[in-house]
Amino acid sequence: MILQMTKNYPSFIIDAFTTKSFAGNPAAVCLIPQILKDEEYLKIAAEFNLSETAFPIPIGASDFKHSSQFSLRWFTPKTEVPLCGHATLATSHALFNEIGNVNNEIKFDTLSGVLIAKRDESGNVEMNFPEYDLTSIKFNETANPLHGILSEFEAPSFLLNIIKCVVPAEMSIESVVYSSQSKKLIVVVDPETTKFELESVKIDVPKMLELHDGSFVRGFAITLHPSNPVAQGFIDSSNEPYDYVCRYFAPWVGIDEDPATGSAQCVMGPFWSIMLAKHELYAFQAFPSRGAQFRVRLRDDRVVLNGPSVTILRGEIALHHT
Repeated sequence: MILQMTKNYPSFIIDAFTTKSFAGNPAAVCLIPQILKDEEYLKIAAEFNLSETAFPIPIGASDFKHSSQFSLRWFTPKTEVPLCGHATLATSHALFNEIGNVNNEIKFDTLSGVLIAKRDESGNVEMNFPEYDLTSIKFNETANPLHGILSEFEAPSFLLNIIKCVVPAEMSIESVVYSSQSKKLIVVVDPETTKFELESVKIDVPKMLELHDGSFVRGFAITLHPSNPVAQGFIDSSNEPYDYVCRYFAPWVGIDEDPATGSAQCVMGPFWSIMLAKHELYAFQAFPSRGAQFRVRLRDDRVVLNGPSVTILRGEIALHHT
């Protein structure tokens, strides 16, 4: 007879990049101190059924409260992802503000290298991410407004049709940027687009998946620098205007739309830093009915993201060990 032991591990659902509950981007964080099989991580992620579930493990002999270095993996309900900003923020929030980790700085060993999270005076978390490469995309008969600013290459034949699945015909496209490292496509649209218009964009997921397998594009952002943020509705609750705003779609990894995407800011942050000649940017991700804010700082080829988080669920996950 095989005996099954059940062990309970602290687990949280945390809304990242927001100061209020049920906004920002939710992630699950499971504090399981030993390594599980990949299929077990996938089952847990599928059970939570959020865009990402994070699994930190202390490195060395220490525990979750005292360790300053962790391995960290992120799983969607379908697959492992190489980088997830909001789930890293949620993990840091769980360790600093729920567990009471004694360190001011935590290092995470991930598939994207070492990520560093620090707590600031207000209890927010500041994270240090890699800055992704940027290339502009040229469409054969059209002048490329980014010529001379970024290197360029000709658009693959299927790309325009994918863009048409996201950007409505009445919304003009200013330019298109690609990051080969992260396979993210950034489409810059009319700077006079209003918040209502941006939130009204509807994408054609079945057609996007039919046109492309995710080998070239894994994530798709539309973004703009509002020309008149107040009139367009792109200001926060204290009337501070945003430098840039965006929405982000990733049906190729099972996420039709993501409410707050740290990794996407590692492409858009550097792009808007070049275009606006600013090293500190305030960004808004306009997921309808949620919304998320980012403070983005460019420093030494790294992107520093600062954001608040709110814990909305505290509990334990029960795992059966034979």
